[in-house]
Amino acid sequence: MFILLFLLWVALNGKITVEIIVIGFVVTLGVYAFAWKCLDYSVKSDIHFFKNFFWIILYIFVLIYEIIKSSLSVVLIAFKQDIEIQPQIVFFEVKLKNKVLLTVLANSITLTPGTMTVDVEENRFCVHALDKSMAEGIEDLVFVKLLMKMEENV
Repeated sequence: MFILLFLLWVALNGKITVEIIVIGFVVTLGVYAFAWKCLDYSVKSDIHFFKNFFWIILYIFVLIYEIIKSSLSVVLIAFKQDIEIQPQIVFFEVKLKNKVLLTVLANSITLTPGTMTVDVEENRFCVHALDKSMAEGIEDLVFVKLLMKMEENV
């Protein structure tokens, strides 16, 4: 994380000078120390991140694909005049135990148009779906499978 923060600092400054490098090193060290002390961050967290790097990139692409696919479904629902919308609330459980990954899943569901995470208790989700078709198979989301792969590496 330290290296990524430092590279971000340099990239955002747009040029490399001794002053930028020294200040960037001090600021990055301070942010890293804060994360380590107050946010329960450690070098172990960096190792877990790099172990899951492939899965994270794949997850981002799958999320973008699902957002586009759901957006098209919502647009079709919006433009059909004689369609009967059947909103539903669905409850389902996942086997994830990591709280960060549960939060990522809840946010991914909410980011996908037509669905919204209403509540999460432990590993039980309550999701509102705009239409019955969007609620079908929600417990077998591709998000869950990818997050399970990430949890195996933690």
